[in-house]
Amino acid sequence: MQLDKSCDTKLSQKVFLLHLGQAAACCRSTPIDLETSRNIEFYLEHWEQEHQQLQQGVEIGSCEYCWKKERLGLISERQKQQERDKVIEIYFNNVCNHMCSYCSPKFSSVWQESIDKHGTFVNVSKSVKNNQIFTKDTLTSTDHWIEQLSKYISHQEDNSVALRLLGGEPLMQKKSLQKFLKLTSKKVKKIIITTNLNPPSNRFLSWILDAFPLEKLQFNVSLDATVEYNSIPRAGFDPKRFETNLALLQKKQVEFSFASVVSVLSVFDINNFCQWLDKNQFNTIFSRINNPDCLSLDCVPMTFKQKILNTLHNLPESVKIIMHNPQEPTLLKLFEQYHYLKQYFARTNIDPTKISNPLWTEYWHWLNDLQKQKIS
Repeated sequence: MQLDKSCDTKLSQKVFLLHLGQAAACCRSTPIDLETSRNIEFYLEHWEQEHQQLQQGVEIGSCEYCWKKERLGLISERQKQQERDKVIEIYFNNVCNHMCSYCSPKFSSVWQESIDKHGTFVNVSKSVKNNQIFTKDTLTSTDHWIEQLSKYISHQEDNSVALRLLGGEPLMQKKSLQKFLKLTSKKVKKIIITTNLNPPSNRFLSWILDAFPLEKLQFNVSLDATVEYNSIPRAGFDPKRFETNLALLQKKQVEFSFASVVSVLSVFDINNFCQWLDKNQFNTIFSRINNPDCLSLDCVPMTFKQKILNTLHNLPESVKIIMHNPQEPTLLKLFEQYHYLKQYFARTNIDPTKISNPLWTEYWHWLNDLQKQKIS
């Protein structure tokens, strides 16, 4: 009997990482290289062929993310099949004003400048080093694919496409996005912007709020801690600028929600953050950190996680799941965490001893003492 391997997302979703010169059929499939000599039809036909293979029960290699989950008895994105609209995700470039602790040069120009100037981090894992390597894009190929995407979207039905705009920081890409959105505006059903809501200027934010019907707009705001503390997990954060832009979204009554990454830097403020979210009745999705894994809560000893849990009230279930891992971290991972954080703080001009959070201070001193014991 042939097992059902079909996946509608293979046809309904498309991801274009223009600054990396790559594209994928969905946000979980393995990307393939974009070649300037080819048109978009070549890739659409390729993904159509893969879709037919799935219908025939073939476990194609580009969908390994889902097969791995299913082999473990977990529900994969393929099985959820939540996406029904035609969704196109576009990363135009890596221009950004932040150097978030868990980001990389691929998605932040500030990270790129740091790596270009000082090199990759030392005393860290191979996966971290690989994540800090970035091949710069070429303007010609990016322009070619913006033209190809505009052409592709123009052939869709009116109000049928959900555009997800990512980066970098999309609100810093005014010139590229204005031109692209004007060309495709009639076809767009929804514009979903993933943003730190903290660009140096809010000119593009003001433009898009005026240029499009507000019901077509949705903002996924990346925020990991309270406004006062958030400069620690994401270097470069400006609280006043953020509050001004958030107030603008609220005034316009635009749909928005928060996306929060729980890491060793944000967790020490999790109690205040959850209270702030509850007080303002903000919708929030908490997620695990993917890279670097040394900043994962799995690399925080249970004694400290328990101290954090003892301060919490009405902790979201998703955060409880992320925090729950009774297995103690290895010394090797703790040493990697120390070296990663020390280099991150040095490159972002953050003094970890002056962070006004007693539990964090205790943890940082403990991590320092652990490193000294290793040296001695």
